[in-house]
Amino acid sequence: MWPFGHTLHFTMNNSMTSPIDITGPVRKLIDKIGSEYEHEIVPVKPDPAATLGNSYFNVQEKVARDGGNLVYGWAVWLSDFICEGEHYAVWEDQEGNLIDITPPRVPLEKLLFIPDDRFIYEGKHIGSIRSSVVDNPLVDHIILLAGMKDYLLGFATRVGNEQHHFSSTFIGNVYNHYDSLFNNAVLFYSEGGKLGSVCYCGSMKPYSQCHGKNLPASMEKVKDTVVKMNDLANEEKGDQEA
Repeated sequence: MWPFGHTLHFTMNNSMTSPIDITGPVRKLIDKIGSEYEHEIVPVKPDPAATLGNSYFNVQEKVARDGGNLVYGWAVWLSDFICEGEHYAVWEDQEGNLIDITPPRVPLEKLLFIPDDRFIYEGKHIGSIRSSVVDNPLVDHIILLAGMKDYLLGFATRVGNEQHHFSSTFIGNVYNHYDSLFNNAVLFYSEGGKLGSVCYCGSMKPYSQCHGKNLPASMEKVKDTVVKMNDLANEEKGDQEA
């Protein structure tokens, strides 16, 4: 079992907040998400029974207790270099008001939320949608690495509070590898790193010729291998159950 790699804002914690003003970068993300529904500013009122990082389950249990409806969509987060839409659930009360009942990871009174019924949580991780807000290609690498983590979590099943079980040990190890690369890249950027800066690993090579070299192409190769290993794990599971 490997720890659930939540969204980018979880890793960066206090450096992200939910924007209230629809600035250029926020509008860019809203357009990228492409929901047919208008964004809303939703009050954050954590339910006493709700737990951190479990919006789907919190709202499901709230509906079972108090009625109302579960509304899927995207919680919008903004840092000084990335804007992110996290797939999320909020509660709709009997009067049609949307309320975020999940405890926030950062102090928050209001949440920018985009309703979207195209994606329904069915036990599999739904990846975030991200865009850069700065002119630094290193941030594009951070977004690629975060997207790779999301992709790998698609081969896992959620089994507890922010815990996932991968279909094979191999895929779990690959996830841990990209989680480490992601965290290193975020720290590297926070210390002023760029593609041409000396790589964080101490190789004395530029990042673009070291850990950042051919990153998109290398990830596509890894994805192909992960698919094959997942198919093999499913075949072995089928043989054991036969």
